[in-house]
Order: sequence, then C-alpha cells, then structure tokens
Amino acid sequence: MRVSILVHNVYGVGGTNRTVINLADGLVQRGHKVEIVSILRRLDEPMLAVPAGVALVPLVDLRPHKADRDDSRGREMSAVVPIEEEFARFYSRLTDERIAAHLARSRSDVVIGTRTALNLYVARSGRPGTVRIAQEHMTQSLIPESVRAEMRRHYGVLDAVVTVTEADATAVRDTLGPGGPPVSAVPNSVPAPAVAPADGASKIIVAAGRLDSIKRYDLLVRAFARVVEERPDWRLRIYGSGNQFGRIRALAADLDLHNHVQMMGSYAPLEAEWVKGSIAAVTSDHESFGMTIVEAMRCGVPVVSTDCPVGPREIIRHGVDGLLVPTGDVDAIADGLLQLINDDSLRVRLGRAALENSRRYDPLVVSGMHESLFGGGTTPLSRMRDKAGRLLAGLRRSSEAAPVADCTMTGNRIVVSAPDASHLLFRARADKRTVLLPLSDGTAEFDADGTLLDEGRWDLFLSDRAGLRTRRLRAGLLDVRGLLSSGSSPGPFARNVPYRTADGHLAVGVWRRERHAEFEDIGYGEDVITVRGRLIGSSFGGAAPELVLTRRGDHPATLAVAGTSDDDGDFAADVPLAELAALRLLRHEDWDVEVRPAGGGWSAPVARLMDDIIERKKVFVYPPMRVDDEPPLELYEESPRPEVRVKPYCTVNSGLSFIMSDRA
Repeated sequence: MRVSILVHNVYGVGGTNRTVINLADGLVQRGHKVEIVSILRRLDEPMLAVPAGVALVPLVDLRPHKADRDDSRGREMSAVVPIEEEFARFYSRLTDERIAAHLARSRSDVVIGTRTALNLYVARSGRPGTVRIAQEHMTQSLIPESVRAEMRRHYGVLDAVVTVTEADATAVRDTLGPGGPPVSAVPNSVPAPAVAPADGASKIIVAAGRLDSIKRYDLLVRAFARVVEERPDWRLRIYGSGNQFGRIRALAADLDLHNHVQMMGSYAPLEAEWVKGSIAAVTSDHESFGMTIVEAMRCGVPVVSTDCPVGPREIIRHGVDGLLVPTGDVDAIADGLLQLINDDSLRVRLGRAALENSRRYDPLVVSGMHESLFGGGTTPLSRMRDKAGRLLAGLRRSSEAAPVADCTMTGNRIVVSAPDASHLLFRARADKRTVLLPLSDGTAEFDADGTLLDEGRWDLFLSDRAGLRTRRLRAGLLDVRGLLSSGSSPGPFARNVPYRTADGHLAVGVWRRERHAEFEDIGYGEDVITVRGRLIGSSFGGAAPELVLTRRGDHPATLAVAGTSDDDGDFAADVPLAELAALRLLRHEDWDVEVRPAGGGWSAPVARLMDDIIERKKVFVYPPMRVDDEPPLELYEESPRPEVRVKPYCTVNSGLSFIMSDRA
C-alpha cells in the first residue's frame, strides 16, 4: 500500500521525527511504499538520515532566498489550526493551501498525521476513500480544552486514532466520546543500534533530549551534586539544545559542578553516545512516551527515570530493567543514581535486561501494529512493484548522495569503513596538504595515538590511487568510545579524534607535540584558581613544576607560578588572581598556559586532549572570578574599570587559557 506520513519538520531533530523515520523504515521493510511529507523545510538535508526507499516531500520551503519565505500568505493565520495548539504560530494560510492541495492530489492509500494540527488537516482535507489515521504524540493532559474541542468536532471522520501509551489512549477516548473513531495505543519504535551495547564500565551518566523546562534538567543537576559528594569520580553528560541550555549550565557552575557536568549540545544519531554511558537519567515532570528511555535501553543502558504520568511506567519494569523514582524528588533521583553507581553487578544486570526487553520496540514489530489499522494488506504483485520501486529509489539515492563512512575503534585502532574506492584521502584544512591511506576490503585503519597526520584539522575523502579524483565523505556511525579509556604511547604525544563537522562530514582533529600536559580539573579558592593535571611524555626530573601564563598579542608578558607534583607526573598550581590582574595593560587580554620544570629547560602546553570531544571550548565552560585591582595609567584603552574578571577556558585548539576582562 502507499502510505503518506505528515510531519511538522522532518529536517530537524526531535522525538517525533525519530519515530516517524523509524516507522517509515519498518513499513518499507513490510512491503509498503512510503513518503514522508514535511510541512516545513529549513535545511538542505535532514539532520536525521531518511532510509533509502522512503520518499521525502517538503511543502513549504523556508530556506534562505526561497520564495516561500517572503510569501504574504505565510503571515496570515491558519483557518485550520486553533491558536492554542502548541505549534500554531508555524501554520498559516500558506500551509493551509499547500497541505490541502497535496492531500487532494495524493494517490496514497493511507494518510497519517503526527500531531493535532496535522490531524485536523487530514480530517478536513483528506481524500474520501483514503484510510486516515491520527497519531497523538503529546500527553493529552497538556492539550488545551479549545484544541480538544476541535478534535471532537473533526476527528469523527478519521478511521483510527493512535496514541503512544495506554494512559493517553484512555484520555483520547474520554475526549472524543462514544461516537469517536477507534483509539489504539501503539508505542514509538526504535531500531536496533548499529553499535555494540554498553558494558556498564564507564563512570558516565547520560541524559538527552530537548532542554525544556518540562524535562526538569535542573532536578537532575541538583541530584548529581549529591552524587558527586559521594562519588566524585563520576561525570554527567547532557545532550541536546533548547531554551534551558544557559540556565542548566549556570546552575552547574553555581553548584561547583563545572568539572563534572558536560553540556554536549545536539548529536544525531545518539546511539554511539548512549553507549559511552553506564546509566541514563530522565527527570521529566511529564513524558508523552519516552523515546530517550527506549533508545538508552536498546543500547544496553539502564535508565533511572521519574515515574511521571503515562510514558516511563509503561516502558520500565522497576528493578528489572531500570528504576522508577518519584517525580520532582531530588533526593530520590540521587538515591536511584547512587544505587546503580555503587552496585556494579546490579547496573550490569539491569543493562542486559534493558537490552533484551526493549526489543519489543523494534520498527518491524511496531509497524506491524500500525499495519493492522490500514484495513487490508498488499497483494503479492503490488509488493513486487513496490520492492522494485524501492530498489530503484535506493540506487538513485546512492548515486546522487555523498558517500558515507562509519568510524569505529578496535582497541587503539581507529577503523574507517567506506564505500568501494582504492584510497582514503586526508586533506589538511589549513594548507590543503594531503595524505593517502590505502583501503583494504573497504576499510582503512590508523592508531588513535599514531603519527600519520600532523597537528591540525583534516577532512576525509574517497580517492583514487593518484589522489586526483576525490569525493568528500559524510559521517555515518562514529563509535569512538575507546578514546575515553585509551592512554598515550611512550615518547612524543599524538592524539587523533574523528568527529562529525557542523555540516555532517567526517573529519579528524589531530594533536602532536613532543610532550603534553593534560589539565583535568579547575578549582576555585578565595583569591586563586587552581589548575590540576598530569604530564605526559616527559617528567619534571625531580624539579618542582612551574605553571607559566603568557599574555597573547603585541605586548608579551609572563607570570610564573610555583606548583607541586608527585612521582606519577600529577601536578597542581594556584594562579594568584591579584598578581595576574596587576599585569594587565588592556581591558581584554588572553593568557595562554604552559608547564615546565622550575628553572626551565623545556615547556609543555597545557591542554585537554585525552577524551572523545572535539569542540572542547563549547563543552568545558568554567565560571569567572572577580578581582578588584588598580588599573595602571598606561592602559591602552580608555576608562578601564577597577573590577576585572578572570576566567579559564579551552581554546579552539583545546589549550588552556585565561581571559581577563573588565567588559560588562
């Protein structure tokens, strides 16, 4: 059968987009011909991969320089979507006309809407004879009464309504009354990840999703502050973006968690990030389903979740494959996390059970539940025709799209798996130098601490033997969790970190230096900032270490600070802020940091390189300290303020620097 799925904006990320793509993939595997109709388009390509054989149909193109951005109809209110609907501001007379026209000419046998706004379009504009299905992904208790009134008014013509939980199915039945269409609970689907499951050995808690107030990441951070009191060796990684990003980062700083909480930003896909953790955390006040819960479980990661209404309690079996804790209770969240942190065998056992029990959310299983609502199956002939069409579509897609490479780690070896070509070509971003690496059976390997490449950023291409014909590689799966535990070889320091660029391509960040000083945490005293780290590839030779801060720019100056060290190369030094402030000449200065043995001889840049993160400047963010000083008369800028703020930060090359500024 031909199935059309309407979604708000499939070019972005989010739980609904992920489940729509998973459903489309499952339906294609079951022999149906599927199109995803994206009402809005803001990017050239979807951020989440759309499976081969699934057609993508955008209706309103809002990319820069496209005519739809300036269409006056886009500024007129929609006559279909009630103003109280959550996404009403995105719908207009323009979307009304485009959706109605598409539904009128569609040859689909089944049309599925994926939010209330789109379900109203399907109900009011759908072609007679088409099976019309409404998916309700939002918790019904959050839908305004005025929107529920529109549901009662128009949903009667639909063939079925689908919710993602039994609790919401009951709520929809109550809303629509006895004369409404049949309502079924069908969970969201999550495919089996392409990475090996987590082993429960890392000391990382992972949380992911939209950074919105309803997700209550503030509770998670406060609970984690309690965790750190007992287990300071654990870290919390929060993935996602949203209007609470700055607030959550500020809260972590206020609670002195700047060394323990990492705001990772948005990642897609997330499966290679889930497996870096040993515990997942969900602390929402409300969940319509809990896609992140299932995603973590499918990666073998047990989840500690608040027992908020509907979703989590229908997914997690408490004490079997995860833990449920009272909603809104910081101490209960902390106790749940500590229960798994302090019991290795329980954590591993729940992770294995999570992996097994989450198989019920496989797209083939869930798409079969949807298929039962279609009112009929496909004939053998139509299955053959649709299969041929999907194969041709896949061939067209693969011939037009940029090649995709996966990147995994085996031991200390980084393995790049790429389409058929003779060589992998690395091109230096700075000066366009190239390095060729032969491909054998579609793979090429290099060491995480090898010296194949010089320091810098390198983009990856497929190439012929001569390096003349090249095609840039898009990043596929990046399972490089081994970087979290890999050390460094004796001798000169080298580090290679594969990563996905902002535009989705594959690149490698490379650091090479004779010796390296890895800073591990930043401490704050009454009038000092303490740098703690370890020296790699050398030793202090019995001398005391010195931390050296050097002013960047046209007016060099240095501040040498005596430190302490042990036999293993661990070192610490207190940077006296008043002394540093007394050296300032400008209202804004950057001071780079090195370490050396007292008396000199050599110096090593202080940086953070021994992990899997590439954009460390965005992830490792440290609070400033205020210092009162007397600005010297020879300042080069006018009206200096007596209050200066000193703040450590990671540079774009992951080095440690201090910024000193009196700017507001």
